[in-house]
Amino acid sequence: MYMRDKIMDILVKLSSFWFFYRWHPEVAIRYLPIVDEIKRLNNDSIILEVGSGGLGIAPYIKRKIIGVDVGFKPPFYPLLKSVKASATKLPFGDNSFDGVVSVDMLEHLKKKDREKAIFEMVRIARKKILIGVPAGKEAFDQDKELDEYYFKRYEKRFVFLEEQLNFGLPEKEEINDIIKRAGITYQRKLNIKIIGNENLTLRRFLMKGWMTKNILLDLFFRKAMLLTVPFIRYMNQEPTYRQIYIIDIL
Repeated sequence: MYMRDKIMDILVKLSSFWFFYRWHPEVAIRYLPIVDEIKRLNNDSIILEVGSGGLGIAPYIKRKIIGVDVGFKPPFYPLLKSVKASATKLPFGDNSFDGVVSVDMLEHLKKKDREKAIFEMVRIARKKILIGVPAGKEAFDQDKELDEYYFKRYEKRFVFLEEQLNFGLPEKEEINDIIKRAGITYQRKLNIKIIGNENLTLRRFLMKGWMTKNILLDLFFRKAMLLTVPFIRYMNQEPTYRQIYIIDIL
């Protein structure tokens, strides 16, 4: 019965892929575990994403989201309401949002600013905080490998990889410690759960595919691979590139 239900669940997800707009396979793997957690909140819950860019989580959850970033460049998603601001000084009051999301943003901040950003997320959240961030030496080493791979093909650096290599990736316990201290500062009782996200071998495969110059391969990795997302999203065996911190405010 369990296996049949799982197969049916996957088939339903596959059949609905044609209706998805602005999806990318590797990005979907980052966001879908976060989407699962947000769906545990009420349907009318107010969600903020810190560091959303023009798309963020909105294409994957198909609902109105408020997104904060220092700048917004196309493509844009119609359900994302953009607010220009810094993650270290969010222009919202305490307990303003039912859920606060941040995915692959903290690594683009200096170490001292990462702490400020996490404190701000804890301050404005009411029920749940979801933070996804690459962490640890193995993730950093893969970023170095992919940075060189990109440079050899395009003779320039990919800005996001270059930035996070310059700042360095945090350690798993480093982020956990900051979250706990933020909870103490704002007198919040926090329940923290940490899960791995995106096996490093899988990420290397997807990222190198994304970096291809071949048009057909590009279409395969950007579009055809979407059909595999219901399967590969569960490939979270260690070592993983990213840690997801699921924080419930009690």
